[in-house]
Amino acid sequence: MKLIYSGASPYARKARATVIETGLADRIEMEEINPWADPNGYRDVNPVGKVPALLRDDGPALYQSNVVCEYLDAQGDTRVYPATGPDRWTALRQLAAADGILDASVLIRMEGMFHEGDTVAQKLVDRQELSVDEALNQLESEISDLDDPVTIGQIAVACALGYRDFRFAEIDWRASHPKLATWYATFAQRSSMTGTDPEAQG
Repeated sequence: MKLIYSGASPYARKARATVIETGLADRIEMEEINPWADPNGYRDVNPVGKVPALLRDDGPALYQSNVVCEYLDAQGDTRVYPATGPDRWTALRQLAAADGILDASVLIRMEGMFHEGDTVAQKLVDRQELSVDEALNQLESEISDLDDPVTIGQIAVACALGYRDFRFAEIDWRASHPKLATWYATFAQRSSMTGTDPEAQG
């Protein structure tokens, strides 16, 4: 199998971290691309042109981070998607909150990249920041649900927080979310996080 990724993408980081947490690191080839360059032939793999994408040995390529992560989970030695019951819904709820943070954050970044000054849609930016804040508040209030064992929810939350640090370092989310900050300080030391840190990439 081959995982196609971008080192700066938090969605691809989620998949890369899942590779490590599920014990698949020695069974998957990694290929880094710049999706914005639209590499020749890449849209044959992923028609929407985003990362991550997974080239499988047993079928057509998969894309969209949560689809890729769930497939990896099914192949791995360690499961990060709880099978059934309350634990599964807790992990998926965390995943939804984390993806909400990422979706809003990436939209804010895109707005800043393509518009400047008075052309920035400030109402759009403010609404997205509100979504980030409310999702962080939910995670802070449900901090005990982020306890071990490691799940896709925890992986996704850590990737979302890492992206906020990477692209929005001037916004201090830790001050108003101290429990989440403490949790993240520990989780960020896992090899799945240190090995995929965009600020540590060469």
